[in-house]
Amino acid sequence: MRVKKSWLWLLAASIGLSLALPLALGGLGQFKLLDRLSWWAALLFTLLMVLSWWFNSWRIRMLMKIGGHRMSWREAVLTTASAEFAGVATPGGVGMPATYIFLFHRLGVGVAEAAGLEGLILVTDLVFYVTVMPLAALILLFEVGAQPDVLHLVAVVMLVVVGAAAIVWNLGRHYRRICIGIGRQMGKVPRLARYRYRLARATVQFVRCLRLLQKMSWPQYAFLFLITLGYWLPRYLLLFLIIFLVDQAVPLSYLFLVQGALNLGSQILLMPGGGGTVDAGYAAFLSPYLDRETLAFTLLVWRTYTFYWFLIVGGPIFLFKTGQVAHDLISQRVSGR
Repeated sequence: MRVKKSWLWLLAASIGLSLALPLALGGLGQFKLLDRLSWWAALLFTLLMVLSWWFNSWRIRMLMKIGGHRMSWREAVLTTASAEFAGVATPGGVGMPATYIFLFHRLGVGVAEAAGLEGLILVTDLVFYVTVMPLAALILLFEVGAQPDVLHLVAVVMLVVVGAAAIVWNLGRHYRRICIGIGRQMGKVPRLARYRYRLARATVQFVRCLRLLQKMSWPQYAFLFLITLGYWLPRYLLLFLIIFLVDQAVPLSYLFLVQGALNLGSQILLMPGGGGTVDAGYAAFLSPYLDRETLAFTLLVWRTYTFYWFLIVGGPIFLFKTGQVAHDLISQRVSGR
């Protein structure tokens, strides 16, 4: 599994831009607030991220079991950490689904079925957004009223959530027409024509894997949703606790919507982890509530646990999981010469 050199340069640029904005906003003055970040606060934030990974590992094991496969806790945790690293280290987070599929395939799961399992992860994440974000929007509107900036934020988040849900729904209902259309277009290109039947078979297996959800009972649906909540809620509560640490008050519902918008934006933008753009969006959304130094400090701490954490902790795990396979492949090529 290769990592493009251009992505490494983009990642370096993303880190630079992410660090530049807090320094530009608060300068060295932000470090005066570091005494508020006590050891117990840093430990609490770390535990929240570990808890999030633990719930995601639980979700992966449950979905693998639904698909008829077994996965140990160790493999699930290492897979989670590797995928999280790949998600923030690649443009648009494209490395996360690719890493899931790659590591699932290593465990004996077919590529198409592995893609289907990754699709199940995506669907459960989408269910979280579709249910929690509208609820947060309603609470915010009741709390602060229909202010222009609030309405803009609510409109952006709801538009993206509804649009994504509509796309997934239509893919599920009309996948045959979509595949036939893609196959016809591929048939017009000689180099791609031979792959269209392989694409059709893979698509059928992918849809079969997604239809595993239909075999679940309602208690299993509820349990899977609770596990997904356990994955996302620690991340969304993190910013609330950071702002509480500096004795500032921002509505929790507003912070949920802000983080939802920033997370979705980071998936659309080309910079790995949304470096620069996510930071600018954070400053724009929270500048009405925080002064410059506090804004810079909270941004730095928040990005430490939602960006740099995945790079520092997940990076070595990613290299261990994928580097071992790369070494085996290289050894086979050398021995085969």
